[in-house]
Amino acid sequence: MASEVATRASRVFRSPGLKFLAIAALTVAMAIPLFFINLALADREQSANGAAIDIATGWGGTQTVAGPVLVVPYTVEREEIIDGKTVRQTERLNAVLLPEDLNVDASAVEETRWRGIFSVPVYRAGIGLRATFAKAAILAAVPPDATVLWEQVSASVLVTDAHGLADNVALKVNGRTVMFQPGSNIGQYSGTDTGGAMSTLSGMSAPLGLTQADNLEIDTRFTLRGSRELSFAPLGRRTTAHMRSGWPSPSFFGAFLPTERHVDKDGFTASWVVPYLARGFGQSFDSIPQAASFLLTPASGVKFYQPVDHYQLVDRSLKYAILFIALAFLIFFVAETVSPNRLHVVQYALVGAAQALFYLLLLSFSEHIGFALAYLIGATATVVLTSLYAVSALADKARAAALSIILAALYALLYVILNAEDFALLIGSCLLFVALAATMYVTRGVDWYGVRTAEAA
Repeated sequence: MASEVATRASRVFRSPGLKFLAIAALTVAMAIPLFFINLALADREQSANGAAIDIATGWGGTQTVAGPVLVVPYTVEREEIIDGKTVRQTERLNAVLLPEDLNVDASAVEETRWRGIFSVPVYRAGIGLRATFAKAAILAAVPPDATVLWEQVSASVLVTDAHGLADNVALKVNGRTVMFQPGSNIGQYSGTDTGGAMSTLSGMSAPLGLTQADNLEIDTRFTLRGSRELSFAPLGRRTTAHMRSGWPSPSFFGAFLPTERHVDKDGFTASWVVPYLARGFGQSFDSIPQAASFLLTPASGVKFYQPVDHYQLVDRSLKYAILFIALAFLIFFVAETVSPNRLHVVQYALVGAAQALFYLLLLSFSEHIGFALAYLIGATATVVLTSLYAVSALADKARAAALSIILAALYALLYVILNAEDFALLIGSCLLFVALAATMYVTRGVDWYGVRTAEAA
């Protein structure tokens, strides 16, 4: 009698209902290996970013070009009362003047640099700047009683990373040629973009050798090395800019998007027209610190975007990992319910481990052979391994073959979801609905409590 009760209790304990709950708990537990795979992904991304920083240090980082701008030093005399006496003191100040018309012309030749297995897109850009300054605007930038130090008036061109300047640079002013000197003459400032910390604007400056106010035409061209991004600051009263490159996958960004652009497999061309009314600040500043906080803020340009970023795609695939492991468990569970053989929870755990290992294979292979081929190899290996295990566990080649086809279709569907981001939610929700409907249909006659089995015994 006791043996019969124990047998019935054992059969009830192995009921489909309890098995389903155990599989649900196992699905949640699979988040642990996936967490460690996420950590591995973060570590590889950090290594890739470190390689990009190393390359940028020697070649040139993301570049923003601003200028040319005029730095106009002058002195004013002020009267102050000190100890009851009127004292005249001379104060030296600097006005900063932006150009009337500014034309930016940039042509970038791109290439890929490698650090180990990590690649970073870099470029060598020819930058042309043409600017005009009106005599009346120069005089209006300083107080009426000021004494302008004309021989010290200079033109400054700012670049984010001066290490990227490929050669010495000359400047033409009204047809005369002068050489740029190191340093932007803008110095240090405390801005909101730096959290209040002091920041130095790098670049170059050239003394213009003026003797009086005059209309100025300034022209310069130089080669600038950089990586990932190239942008310009629209500092003219009217700024026109033109960029071109052989990079086929640009990503335009910044305060102003191109007014015209053309992108094809041979590269891109883009043009901007920016009036100063849209820029948000005026044409002159009373001091260098006041000007410095504005000069780089309205930058616009292009990112040399890498559309096949395997780390991003692996990260997206991991977001669906629990869902697809749960679906793999569901496929095995349905196959088990219509099969005379029963699977142990440990066997489900091994199947789940195989599905989790797919994401580690995907990460490791994609670093060497690209995402698409890595996905094909990882998915094929996982489906073959799981299918061979199903043949032994279910002892039924037909059911194992059907299980393999469904599992392969799931991996194919995941690949579609990863490459159709706009439709990912729609495809995923439809997949879940179909999976639920199929499960409800196949298991509609299942004795979830296992009572009928126990009574029949």
